[in-house]
Amino acid sequence: MAYHAAFPLTITSDLLYCLRENFVPDVPWYAVADVLLSGLCQPVGYDLYEMEGKTRDGLLRSLCNQFGEQRLKELANFMSQYIASRLQFENNDRALVFGQRPEWTALAYLSSDQQEVINIIKQELQRLTVATDTKERIRWAALVESYADLLSSKGFEPLLLELSQQTLDGEPIQDEEEKAIAAATGVSLQPFEFDVATVTPEDEPIEELQIFEFETVTVDAHGQIINKEVNQAFYFVELLGGVETSSTSNYGQIQQTSQLEQELDNLQPEQEAPAALRIEMVAIPGGSFEMGSPANELERHDDENPQHTVTVQPFFLAKYPVTQEQWRFVAHLPQVNRELDQDPSNFKGGNRPVESVSWYDAVEFCDRLSKFTGRPYTLPTEAEWEYACRAGTTTPFHFGKTITSELANYDASHTYDAGVKGTYREETTVVGSFGVANAFGLYDMHGNVWEWCLDDWHNNYESAPTNGSPWFDDNDNLSQKQGDAVLRGGSWINYPENCRSASRNSNDTRDNRYSNVGFRIVCAAGRIL
Repeated sequence: MAYHAAFPLTITSDLLYCLRENFVPDVPWYAVADVLLSGLCQPVGYDLYEMEGKTRDGLLRSLCNQFGEQRLKELANFMSQYIASRLQFENNDRALVFGQRPEWTALAYLSSDQQEVINIIKQELQRLTVATDTKERIRWAALVESYADLLSSKGFEPLLLELSQQTLDGEPIQDEEEKAIAAATGVSLQPFEFDVATVTPEDEPIEELQIFEFETVTVDAHGQIINKEVNQAFYFVELLGGVETSSTSNYGQIQQTSQLEQELDNLQPEQEAPAALRIEMVAIPGGSFEMGSPANELERHDDENPQHTVTVQPFFLAKYPVTQEQWRFVAHLPQVNRELDQDPSNFKGGNRPVESVSWYDAVEFCDRLSKFTGRPYTLPTEAEWEYACRAGTTTPFHFGKTITSELANYDASHTYDAGVKGTYREETTVVGSFGVANAFGLYDMHGNVWEWCLDDWHNNYESAPTNGSPWFDDNDNLSQKQGDAVLRGGSWINYPENCRSASRNSNDTRDNRYSNVGFRIVCAAGRIL
C-alpha cells in the first residue's frame, strides 16, 4: 500500500482508498490509516498528506522492483482519470494538488527509452522559461520543484537549474500582489540568498496500529447474559503529554478519587510513575447498516423514521467518552475560536467523562487537538455514531434485547422490555468501568453521558444522506452554526428507552450545557468527510 501511496504528490484518505480498491484489494482496509498515521507521511492540511522526496523515491523504486514498470504506467493513467473525475464532480481546485502531470512521476522511474514522453516534458519546461504570464510561471515552477529530484535523475538537471535561476527583466519571479505592494511603497524588490535548516528529531515516535482485547456480552429479554466473547480490535494511541492518574491505560480500573496533582504528591518512592496522558482511538471498519429503528421496536419514537440504509467509510472513534483529564489538557492549549472552561464538570473525577460542555465547546476541543497533533479530529456524524454503537447488531442495544445496571449507567429504576430493575447511581461513572464493550471495542455507548454529534437536528430521516456524511442544513462553518444539534446514547439520568442505539435527542440548542452531556471524538485520518 505504501508503495502506491508514494505515487501522487499529495495524498488524501479518499485517494488511498481508491488506490487500494484498484491496485491492492487484498490489503486490509486499515492499511490506509496505517500509511497516513505512520512516519512516512506528514499532514500539510485538512486530510492532506505528503511524503518527503527521498521517502517517495525509495518507495517508488521498490514499487518498480516488485510490480514492474507497467504498474507505473497504470498508476499514471489512474491518477489522470482520478483528477479529472474529482474536478468534474467536486467543482473545486482541491484535486489539482495531487499533481497535474502524473506521467512525470512514471517517467522518472521508467526505462530511458521513453523518448517521446521525455520530449514532451522538455517542451513543457522550455515553455516555462519563455512564458510571460507570471501566474503560469509560478504554477509551473512549483510543479517543477515538486518533481526536481525525480527529473534530475533523468538528465534534466541543466534545464531545471536554468528554471530556478530564470528572471523576468532582471527581477525574480513575483506575483501581482507583491509587485503592487512594492509600487505603492516606492521600493524595488531585490533578490537575496539564504540558508534553510531542517530539524528532524531522531527519536520522534511513529504512531502505528496496535491490537487490544476486550470482552463483549449478549443478554436476553430478561437481562440474563447468554453469551460472552473475547474479541480483538485495532487502535492507535494519541499521546497528549502530562500524566494519567494511573500507570494503566484501562480507565475502568482507575479510582475516581483525587485530582492529578494530589496523586503525584502522594506517590511513594517505590511506586511506578503514572503513564503519559493518552486518547485511545479505535479503528472502525467501513460497512453498511440500517439506520433508525424498525417499526416493531419497543418505545421507539417518530424521529427514528424512516429506517434507511447508510454506507459508512472506515474511521477512528475514541474508545471512551472524553475524560476530564483529557479535557483539562486540551483546554490549556492555544485558543482557536472560543475560550474553554478548564473544569466545567459537575461530577468531579479525572477519569469520569467531561460533562456540562456545549456543542461549541466540543468543537473547540477538536480544533485545538487537531492543531496540537497535526491530525484532523472532529465530532462523529450521527450516522457514524449509530453505526459504531450498533457494531453489527440490529437489537435495541448492542448488548441485546434489553439493558441492565450491571452493564451501563442509566436510571435503572425503570426497565425495558422484560428487563429487571437495578441501581440508579444518579451521577456519572468512570469511563469503561463496567468492563464490557461492543463488538468494535467501544465502551459506554449506552448511558453515562449523552454524546454530541456533528449534524444539525432534523425531526426525521426524510432526505437524510446515505453516505455517513454530516447532515447540515446550510452553513457548514462549525464555529458559526446556529440551532439544534444531535445527541446520542442516553445518560445516567435517562430511562433505558433513551439509551437505545437508535434513540435521538436534540437538547434544544448547541450552546446548552448539562451535567449529563459529553462527547467522544473521531479522527478523520483514513475517514472521508
